Amino acid sequence: MQITVPREELQQALSVLQHITGAKTAIPLLANVRIAADTSGIELAASDLEVALRWRVQGDIAEGGTITLPGRKLNEIVSVLPDEPIQMESSGNQVQIVCDRVQYKLFGLPADEFPALPELQEEDEGLRIDGPILARMFQRTKFAAAVEEGRYFLNGVYFHLSPDWVRTVATDSRRLALSQLDLSGVVEKETGVIIPIKAVEETLRTFSDSEEVRIALREKQILFADDRAVLGARLLDGEYPAYSQLIPKSHPIQVEVEKELFATAIRRVSLLANPKTTTVRLEISSEEITLSASSAEFGEAREVVPASSNDSITIGFNARYLLDALGPIESKVAVLELKEALTAAVIRDAESSEYLCLLMPVRLEAASL
Repeated sequence: MQITVPREELQQALSVLQHITGAKTAIPLLANVRIAADTSGIELAASDLEVALRWRVQGDIAEGGTITLPGRKLNEIVSVLPDEPIQMESSGNQVQIVCDRVQYKLFGLPADEFPALPELQEEDEGLRIDGPILARMFQRTKFAAAVEEGRYFLNGVYFHLSPDWVRTVATDSRRLALSQLDLSGVVEKETGVIIPIKAVEETLRTFSDSEEVRIALREKQILFADDRAVLGARLLDGEYPAYSQLIPKSHPIQVEVEKELFATAIRRVSLLANPKTTTVRLEISSEEITLSASSAEFGEAREVVPASSNDSITIGFNARYLLDALGPIESKVAVLELKEALTAAVIRDAESSEYLCLLMPVRLEAASL
């Protein structure tokens, strides 16, 4: 193999691929990036057997061939090279890398036993969606996914398709985040798959700026692709909870508050919250919310922010969970929909129905403030 590649092109590909090769593995080949050059062009690829990514780069091919090189080390090398074209020439299981006046000789492994890579076929019609929109849907929900090994089917984002909409959903049983895009004709009947969080993260790194992303569902696998890259991920097994039944249809108490003022107050007050629970107490009245927190070790904190509510209630939340729920709201005003002190609350955007977060409150101890 003998190729010349623009440094910026190679750097961009490796910076994404290294997140797959960087995982600890007992199989040396999986720590490597596969580099292939043939009549169709130059391609870099990585796989950890759960997620696989192929990435095309521009360049000149003097001689075709295939080899694998240590992904993390190759990325380190390319990141410090001058901004000049990079020449790569293989001889056996080693590659000579030349850029301007810099030379490296890097040892690799043959690509014969490299795992199979995802390939989108022409018949894979699937779903087509703008990259930034897909990224926003994943960003709005992934924070709520579970991390416990015992509930593996919650360790991902539920990708739910219907003839009229597309949803991403995540829950860890203490909170549930949902993002919806109204889109007709996506599928003929409802279907849903669970995408592992690692695959979601790689999708965000690869396709966030893509003009259009093609998505194809196969048995136990989902594929994402644009004109440059193809990502395939093994789906999580299991039956996702009937999340729609968990979301209350209405709440008697409606609270409107400026999002940034509220979030800033939560951050300030939570500095003195009990480190084990990080509970923030909200005393809601018709015109304001009084936030408070205390701990035996540090002391007490209180702040008042203006708000509008049709009723009064006192309720407590985990501060980090509350901030996570507010994060995806894009307008200036957040809405809290409440019923009782120990009943799940809904947090949503005042100007959009595309996002909501269901959040379980925490039991409040007697407050000294």
